[in-house]
Amino acid sequence: MKKVLATIVASVMLFSMLLLPPASAASAIKIVIDGETLATDQPPVAINGSVFVPLRGIFEALDAVVYWNQKAQTVKAVKGNVTIVLKIGAKTATINDETVALDAYARAINGRTMVPIRFVSESLGEKVEWSKKLNSVLITTFKQREVGAAQYVNVIADYQYGDGRDWRVMFAPPSNQDNVKEYRILAVKENAAASFNLAKAQSVSSANYTTVQPYTAGKITTMGAYARDVDGATLRADQSYRVFVLTVGADSYALSQPSAVVRQADSTNSATNVVISDVSDYGDGRDLAVSFTKAANDSNISNYRVMIVKTKDAGKFDLNAANDVSSSYYNTVYKSSSSTLSTQFSSSSRDVNGDWIKNGVPYTAFVLAVTNSSSTANRLSSGSASVTLGNYSQMAPLVTGIADVNNYGDGRDLFVSFNKVQDETNVAYYRLFVVREADYSKFSVSDANKLSSDRYTQVSKNGSNQSLTFTSSAKDVNGNYISNGVGYRVFVMAVASNSSSYPNLLSAPSSQITLSVGGANTPKITSVYDVNDYGNGQDLQVSFNRSADEGSVNHYRIFVVKSSNADSFKLSNANAIGSSNYTKVNKTGSNITTTLSSSASDVNGSTIRNGVSYRVFVMAVSNTGQNNNNLLSDYSNEITLSDNTGRAVATNVQAADVSDYNDGRDMLVTFTRAADESQINHYRIFVVKSSNASSFKVSNANAIDNPNNYMVVYKKGENISTTLTQYTRDVNGSLIKNDERYKVFVLSVRDGGYYGSNVLSAPSSEITLKQSSAVSAPSNVKVALKGSKGDGSDLEVSFSRSSSESDILEYRIIVVPNHLAGSFGLAEATRALSYGYTTKVDKDGRTLTQRLTSSTLDSQGYTIGYSNNGAGGYRAFVLAIAKNSSLNALSAPSDVFYLSGTAAPEVQNVSASQVGQTMTVSVNFASSNDTGVAHYAVLLVPEPAYGLSESKATEYYKQGNYTEVQRSSRAALLTSGSVDVNGAPLTYNVTYRVYVLSVADGVKAAVNSLSSSTATVRLVES
Repeated sequence: MKKVLATIVASVMLFSMLLLPPASAASAIKIVIDGETLATDQPPVAINGSVFVPLRGIFEALDAVVYWNQKAQTVKAVKGNVTIVLKIGAKTATINDETVALDAYARAINGRTMVPIRFVSESLGEKVEWSKKLNSVLITTFKQREVGAAQYVNVIADYQYGDGRDWRVMFAPPSNQDNVKEYRILAVKENAAASFNLAKAQSVSSANYTTVQPYTAGKITTMGAYARDVDGATLRADQSYRVFVLTVGADSYALSQPSAVVRQADSTNSATNVVISDVSDYGDGRDLAVSFTKAANDSNISNYRVMIVKTKDAGKFDLNAANDVSSSYYNTVYKSSSSTLSTQFSSSSRDVNGDWIKNGVPYTAFVLAVTNSSSTANRLSSGSASVTLGNYSQMAPLVTGIADVNNYGDGRDLFVSFNKVQDETNVAYYRLFVVREADYSKFSVSDANKLSSDRYTQVSKNGSNQSLTFTSSAKDVNGNYISNGVGYRVFVMAVASNSSSYPNLLSAPSSQITLSVGGANTPKITSVYDVNDYGNGQDLQVSFNRSADEGSVNHYRIFVVKSSNADSFKLSNANAIGSSNYTKVNKTGSNITTTLSSSASDVNGSTIRNGVSYRVFVMAVSNTGQNNNNLLSDYSNEITLSDNTGRAVATNVQAADVSDYNDGRDMLVTFTRAADESQINHYRIFVVKSSNASSFKVSNANAIDNPNNYMVVYKKGENISTTLTQYTRDVNGSLIKNDERYKVFVLSVRDGGYYGSNVLSAPSSEITLKQSSAVSAPSNVKVALKGSKGDGSDLEVSFSRSSSESDILEYRIIVVPNHLAGSFGLAEATRALSYGYTTKVDKDGRTLTQRLTSSTLDSQGYTIGYSNNGAGGYRAFVLAIAKNSSLNALSAPSDVFYLSGTAAPEVQNVSASQVGQTMTVSVNFASSNDTGVAHYAVLLVPEPAYGLSESKATEYYKQGNYTEVQRSSRAALLTSGSVDVNGAPLTYNVTYRVYVLSVADGVKAAVNSLSSSTATVRLVES
């Protein structure tokens, strides 16, 4: 509402300058709303440069309700949460009780109450423009500017890194992207996804989502190593998520439906509860001991490697780094029957960088579970808390355990244990702090010292290590009650008895925990799938995570409940269900995936069948025999079984010979998408020798696990046309080549990859690739900028003629967005030619030059401009059109080029200074032009690595290691919560070089600009 009010105030101050129809044309003025001319009983009137319209006609046309008070001579209009009151002859009006000044007042003309149209329209949130050419006021309503939601959000999560790099996200953009500024990929923990809505999506911090530009929508987006969920926690392999896509428009938003549950495939369990301890005082590796809990299922594990990492590098230490560590720089621990394993280092031990382990350096321990199978990946644990070797008496307390132990939904569910400091002589007591996952990396001892007593839990020292469960009134450090569904970490601080002589000592953070109903021992459904087409329970597959501690569990029961009854299905209902109406599953020690039987029934005794909407529950049955000790999961996502074979099959598969590379690039495959893609994850294209095609069935396609022997194509809500690659092989592993007879099949791969439900198309007609006679390609394609209008008329393309020009009819220039140029070949050029997306050039036997026009289209059919596909630049190709039966020939691309004005303006006069002797830095800069700027990013580079390139600055920006400054501002205050470019918090006695990055908005500018002006600042501690 503040934004609307600001717009109104600015508009009413300026509308007389912006809206100036001639008075003589008043009778001809038209009001056009969303392209439709508004008919009113009193024509618009122009008076002193303002247009007045009948109040009732315009208000009601804009869907507002009008109230007229004859006695007070006031009109009130209400639309949604906006209430406007105007008084005849008054110079002011009120909007939601806030007074604004009017340059033109409402008046009575010919018995009709007339009001200034710009004020009326913009106060209701609509866009108003004056068209001198049409002598019309043009109003575009908010409804017309609304953006649509993305569709078909799909995520494939492999297990390699254990972070966001394993995620490949794809979604179909709305059919109309005209008003779309960007898309935001939002990862939400599964237990919070049901309550995640548009309002919450809009409030997510920029560091906690991944941005996709409109011109790359529909393509695969690979998330980064530092990608976070909406709570600020780094994506990880041991957490289930759903993914949403937020469409961001100029003044509206739309939220997609969530993806299916995402969880990285976890082929090898990791070690947990890694604890690092200072156990001696030698000043070398003998002081360090590490213990950990072995993997829950270690049948695939050969051994463990314990690695010591400097804490400053722990955030960058991932699976790849762990796999590369030299055998001289870790301790090997072999499996045993014990659940807890440990190792102590030696005087010659080194950290993973090869440096001697020594006093005064903060260290973090990691454990790598090493697989004994070539088909599964190693698995890296989370890092331990940090420890700094030194004198025992100076060690901080250490959090040794954290658990979800009850089901109250408050602090009573949270259990913590910690080791006291070795020497408690100078300790008065301990304080425990509960910090949200998104904030824990910035929580420091200075933050802890400032908190009021209602935001921590205090415990007395007792000479021993301690453990406790929090109280129902316990709060986190932000003052919120501890509750379910929120990720937390816990810190312990030893409070000095004499603060003037001894500092308070804050522990490292605990491991992460999210409280939930039933705690860790409640089973949790991860997925339900329609995996077959028998029309009974054999179609329904259920996967769930076992209880964390199965010592108290006898077995599990699966309940299938009609969706309409799911909200009222509770533990008491489950306990009362007879054995014929649930499926019993014995515990295995691992998470469970099972397909129900053909005779399986729902809880009402009805056989499971197609066309009925179900949700599924799992109950862990206690071995005590007491029903009140059983634990019931939350329900699954909704599922309706159906016979999907016919609707899931790709049809009309065709193959064509389109090039002369003598490999897969010669083959263009097209097919009609499945009629129902809702349960399809992707398609696979199989090239089969004709002699084997008659025996190629869905079972053969499912059995091919070498990705080089087929091509994956992701669904996009439309029919598919794609050229194979030079590396594509047939199903037998042979490279595709000329003079071999082939047929092509397409496999529809169901969501979840359950092969029993995949569907194979009929084969294409036979195709044999042949070497055709092709004309030679043009060369030396160059593009010169000859203007600054920001469209195709700025571009002049030149190229050298083909050496076989006598066989050429003409040339065609094709402008291709740079992000598509790498895969742009003859097939794509032929497609652009058929759609009319080229510029014709007549041959003249010499070097050719052609100026393009403002209406020239790119290869995708969009007008050339950085607000369409050109934010990342373009490349130009030239296609030689053969006269007769020879193949056309495509040139190599030009160098990448950008349209004028696509770089955001650079700021000047950057200055920075410490505020007093506090942990606060004041940054100021100047910019006379913010056209094309989304916002500014202040970047701090610590000594001695002062140098910073524009590309590196953009990389740090994408990682979230900056402080944002709004476009309208030129100043920022950086505090203890701010970070440098490495993600580290501000630190005293460190000198920083300060840069400012102008971040392009992707519409009026597409390239970020880094300030050449910089400043330095050193934080001096008081």
